[in-house]
Amino acid sequence: MTGFLPPRATPDSPASERTPLQQRLEGLDGSHAAAPQLGFMLAGAQWRDSWLHGFRSLYLVMEVILLGLAGGLLVSILNLDVKRAWVPAVLLVVDAVGSLILLARMRRAALGLGDDVRFWHREIVRAERELPPQRRVFTRFKLLQRSRNHADTDELAAVALSPDGLDEVGLDRLVEPFSASATRRLIENRVPALIAVLWVSWVIAGVGALYLRASGFIP
Repeated sequence: MTGFLPPRATPDSPASERTPLQQRLEGLDGSHAAAPQLGFMLAGAQWRDSWLHGFRSLYLVMEVILLGLAGGLLVSILNLDVKRAWVPAVLLVVDAVGSLILLARMRRAALGLGDDVRFWHREIVRAERELPPQRRVFTRFKLLQRSRNHADTDELAAVALSPDGLDEVGLDRLVEPFSASATRRLIENRVPALIAVLWVSWVIAGVGALYLRASGFIP
């Protein structure tokens, strides 16, 4: 049974070779200073990240609902009497303008939440520089993320997992700005742009259909 127990720290064990700072950060001196601090940083990142995902889902769901309402208004424009069809046409324009304003403001708020998440990620990687390379779990996770889209990750990993760790320039390369991530560009730039194009298309179709019906080109 004793073979399955973890070894104790003895004067000849690797734990005794840690500097006082390393022992304090790893909690080997009994103060357990590193774990609560890194845990607090990770909790802060998770908190803001959950806000980001929830906020992003909220405004996308709201836009889908409003687009569905616009579709109903377009059907009303095509089926109501021409003298009454202007009412859903006006409502369609109002719906589109309000939705585009909402989309722009909520996207700006989502970008701000993304910057909050980046702040915590930078703090975690910065704090892990004081840990031994094999203990820098979050740093290795960020390197794994970066390796999917960048060819220079091997060079950056050699520095990040060295005894000195990353300097501030390397930290900026590892933890990219919110707008630099390919996934975030897709979600925060291209998806809102697609929604805006859909709104413009709905308005053109609705107002154009009303004009054509009033002109007698379509019944």
